[in-house]
Amino acid sequence: MHIALLALGSRGDVQPFVALGLALRARGHQVRLLAAADYADLAAPYDLSFAPLIGAISDLMDAGLALDALDSARARLPLGFARRFVAQVAPLLPPLAADTLAGCADADLIVASTLGGYVGLSVAERLGVPLILAHFHPSGPTWQSPDVSFPPVPRGLPLRGIYHRLSHTLATHGLWQLLHGPLNAARASIGLAPLSRAGAWRLARRPPPLALYAYSPAIAPRPRDWPAFRQISGVWLLDPPADWVPPPDLAAFLASGPPPVYVGFGSILAGRDPAGVAAIISESLARVGRRGLLYRGAWGDLDGFALPEHMLRIGDTPHGWLFPRVAAVVTHGGAGTLTAALRAGVPPVVLPAFGDQRLWARRVAELGAGPPPIPRAELTTERLAGAVAAACADVGMRRRAAELGAQIVAEGGAARAAELLEAAAAGRSALQ
Repeated sequence: MHIALLALGSRGDVQPFVALGLALRARGHQVRLLAAADYADLAAPYDLSFAPLIGAISDLMDAGLALDALDSARARLPLGFARRFVAQVAPLLPPLAADTLAGCADADLIVASTLGGYVGLSVAERLGVPLILAHFHPSGPTWQSPDVSFPPVPRGLPLRGIYHRLSHTLATHGLWQLLHGPLNAARASIGLAPLSRAGAWRLARRPPPLALYAYSPAIAPRPRDWPAFRQISGVWLLDPPADWVPPPDLAAFLASGPPPVYVGFGSILAGRDPAGVAAIISESLARVGRRGLLYRGAWGDLDGFALPEHMLRIGDTPHGWLFPRVAAVVTHGGAGTLTAALRAGVPPVVLPAFGDQRLWARRVAELGAGPPPIPRAELTTERLAGAVAAACADVGMRRRAAELGAQIVAEGGAARAAELLEAAAAGRSALQ
């Protein structure tokens, strides 16, 4: 088959699709990765075919809107931010649809990330090919837990199950309805008739042949009431390129002392005062006698100011290479960074801001593989120092992190996903 992988999102959304692409290619399929131009370098070392979408995120990104996202995370119903987000992305949807259509023109199957599905479903309709959504967090109606955008409620609360189901409906269809006008403009740009609001509702509710979930069931078990088409494959792990070598300053720093603590927030900004956040991090590590590696940030917001001698600022570095060489990982809680830490047997210290970050932070602590999370808005030197000390010294916590990491590797998530995709495309069942 010719398979198009529509990986719309940040690096944490794109990198797992590279792993999936390699697993599919190993089974004889022709694969093309579609993502923002920033991520061509992710595909190149693996010789994976790549098609850019709507330019580079680094050029399109509105830092003010990204900071508003962090601020809105403190609100229970951040509707104001949602409207600003829609206004920002609306003009991008028609060119995104055109680029996606061109990149998928020869596809027999499209596999799309959560965000990619909004345009991807229309492109699949235009081409007459199936589309399968792949999520990196739980997503789908269940009585057992709320959507990751909604806060959990105490056990025993009346109507708790109804709240859980309703949260999924609101999360899924709320954005569809907010994007209704822009999505119809995108549909028009590729020759499709507009959808009514009821039509958008029906499109979002239509059961697919398969919905993939690329995370570990050891961390987030499958809800008992999910239908069979919702399948958790396991994490799509990507090994570093075989010829990757660290820059000299990183190699020298690692060799000059005990394993440091890695600190990074992935594609999420550090906040409105990045230098202040860096100062808290540096002081926290100094208090517990630890050296640190500070990731400059995907957008460079943690760059441009001096660091003390026990800290080294680093750029993009494969986590699969780096994390086995560190003592602990301080992270925003993105699924990719968190599972890379566990794979290396290193407890993650999670500073979640919003969405699925809060779910992963809570689950790691519940499973005994990391200290209790510190919400980003509640970060202090004292709390971070205590959490880092526990992650570095608690033998049971480190053992549990290593056990979970071994389970994640044993799941073979990318290979399992490739098997499920083949079965779904052939109209047969590989579902268990």
